[in-house]
Formats: sequence, C-alpha cells, structure tokens
Amino acid sequence: MVRELSLTPKQEEIIRISTYEPKRWNISVGAVRSGKTFLDFYRIPHRILSADEAGGIALVGNTEGSVSRNIIDPMRQMFGDKLVGRVKSGGTVRLFGRDCFIFGAYRSGCADKLQGMSLSYCYGDEITTWSEDVFRMIMSRLDRNNSIFDGSCNPASPSHWLKKFIDEGVRDGSVRASQFTIDDNPALPEKFVRDIKREYAGSVYYDRFILGKWKSAEGVIYREFADHPEDFIAKRIDPKEIIMADVGVDFGGNGSATAFNLTGYTAGYKRIYTLDEYYRQGIISPSELERDFVRFIRKSLARFPCLRDVYCDSAEQVLIRGLQNAARRERLPVEIHNAKKGDIGQRIRFYASLMSSGRYCISAKCPNTVRAFSEAVWEAGGTDRRLDDGSVNVDSLDAQEYSTERRMKDILAAGSF
Repeated sequence: MVRELSLTPKQEEIIRISTYEPKRWNISVGAVRSGKTFLDFYRIPHRILSADEAGGIALVGNTEGSVSRNIIDPMRQMFGDKLVGRVKSGGTVRLFGRDCFIFGAYRSGCADKLQGMSLSYCYGDEITTWSEDVFRMIMSRLDRNNSIFDGSCNPASPSHWLKKFIDEGVRDGSVRASQFTIDDNPALPEKFVRDIKREYAGSVYYDRFILGKWKSAEGVIYREFADHPEDFIAKRIDPKEIIMADVGVDFGGNGSATAFNLTGYTAGYKRIYTLDEYYRQGIISPSELERDFVRFIRKSLARFPCLRDVYCDSAEQVLIRGLQNAARRERLPVEIHNAKKGDIGQRIRFYASLMSSGRYCISAKCPNTVRAFSEAVWEAGGTDRRLDDGSVNVDSLDAQEYSTERRMKDILAAGSF
C-alpha cells in the first residue's frame, strides 16, 4: 500500500514548480534533516513515469550502498515492494516499472560505468561528496531533448566545484537551486533541533548543516576545545566505569611521530575518554616499535582489562604484521586490525559533535592529544582538508580517530541523534 505523503509548505511549493516547470537541473541544497531529500521521494516517481523511454535512468550517490540506504529503502517503505524493487548484483533496480541503474560517484573511476550511456533522467544524492569527473560525465550523458537531473546535498566550501556550477546555471537559467535550513522542517522534534544546533555550535558545520550555507573551512577546527581545553580534561577517571576500550595506532616517519591512543567507553556510550597515549617523534626501528607497543598494551590492560581491539594505519602492512607477531609472541589478548580510514571530514564532524554535546574528555595524562586538538587547523584556501605539513601534531589525531572510527555510528546513535 502506498503511504500518503505529508509535505511542508516549502516542499509543496518546490514540488509544484519543479514538477510542472522543471529546469534541466533541479538541485536542493541545505541543512541536515531539513526535508530536502524527502520531497524527492515524490519527485523521483513522477520523473521516472514521464521519462523518455529512449534514454536510461540512473540514481547516483557517494556509493551504491548510500543510494540504497538514503533513497531506495525509504521509497520502498512508502510505496511498497511492487513499485520499488531490490537492488540487484549488477547495480540495477526496478522502480515504478522501469529498470534503473545505481552508481557510486566518490572517485573518478566510477565515471567509466557511464561510458556510452544515454540518460533521460538522473537523480543525484549527496552531490558534494562526488568526484567532479563523474558529475561532468553525467552532464554529457543527459543528451535527450527533455533530459532532467534532480539532486540534493549539504553545502560545502564556497569554492566547491558544485557551487560554481549552480551559480553559473542560475545565471543562465539552466539550474533551479532550492535552499533549506533545519527550521524548514517543522516535523522535527524540538529536542532534536535544540540538540543538533548545540552539537554543531561554534564550528563550520553549524553554518553548513544547520543554516544551509556554503561556508569555508578556515582557521581552528575545534574552536570550542581550543578556547577552553581545560573543560575537556578529566583529572580522574574511574576504571570501573570503562566497559570497553580500543587502541588506535599511527606510524611515524620523517617529520611525523608514532602515536598510540587508548580510548575507553562508558555504558551506552554516554562518555568517550582518551585514557592514555604514546607519542614518539622521528623514525624508530621495527624492533623498537614492537617493544614500545607491547609495553603500552600491557600497561593499558593492567588498568583496563576490557581492551580487546587495536586499529592501525593500513598503509603500513609490514609494521602491522610485526605488531601482530609481537602480540602473539607475548600472548597479549588483543586483536590487531587495519584502521577503516574513512572520510576525514566525517571523523572531524564526529569529534566536533562529541565535544559540543559534552561527551568527550581526555585524561590529563595525554598532553600530546590535548595539544593536537587545540592546534588542529584547516588548510589555507577554504578547503575541507586538515593541515598536515609537519607544523602541527596530526599523528595523535589520526591515532585517536582510528581508535573510535568503527564505533562512530553507534556512538552518535546513542546520543541525541
């Protein structure tokens, strides 16, 4: 059974205009949970049913999995299995009577899948996370007389290639851009809105994810921490409160340091603590690395026996195997894995959120990690890249992020989200 759609006044206006007076490009930009994607669950069926059958239909996101989670699965809940099928192994899905292609666009190589394809309709999810090469390829594939592109995204830097495309398209009349703030969605619970505004306060993400503005990432990354580091330092931590613990490892070299960070979690992820650290600059031999690692793990286990997993920089497989062999030889009850090393922007947003919500603290025994968060800055030029030129300590940040990366979704879900 098709579930009745409930749209906000702003969504109804955008649907009316973009459905009956569509531009070639119709892009919604704005805050998280602002309703910009929900309106597309109505717009996509209309586009598919009216699309030129001589051209194909594609739904594109950061990855194929994100398209399924963000678009296909919610539409199936709304319209049912008969109208919204399951994604097949070949990257196709049956939607409203048409076979549609699903693509990921996070890297330029994804554009190869579009070679030779003609598109009548394309929907784009999370466009600011795409490779520009894939976007340009899609432009060349929308070659029917009435080809249409709909899409949505959170804003990024004003210098982002998509911002330039939108601005040029608005001027020449080919693009309709709709902007959303979080307050454009009255269906959101008031507590959620209050909490998420607090969690992004004082960071570039407030402007982007709350106000829906294209905002440069400039200066200090963790402003709240840099201004008042003492608010995040725990002078005493009760080991009995720590029910799980992980270690992150970043390997050093010329101009960088080797760092181990021990992170502990209280019940329900109510608090996340950096419990201990190791920091050594310069190149060290594999035998020294293994010796220091064994000492650090033994010391950590003595105080926090719940430690089980270690996540290491996956770029150094020889060194990781050395640590694995040392752990087996010394009978250390830990599993050593490759770090996930996902998008650094997500890792930064994760810690900014924890800090703003008061859930993250650092032991006073970890001065290098305190300094690293205090001094973390964006690269010059308004990019979303963290400065990593040897002038600031990013090694402790990497080790800290590796230790929590595989738990990020669960930790955020346990909070206000």
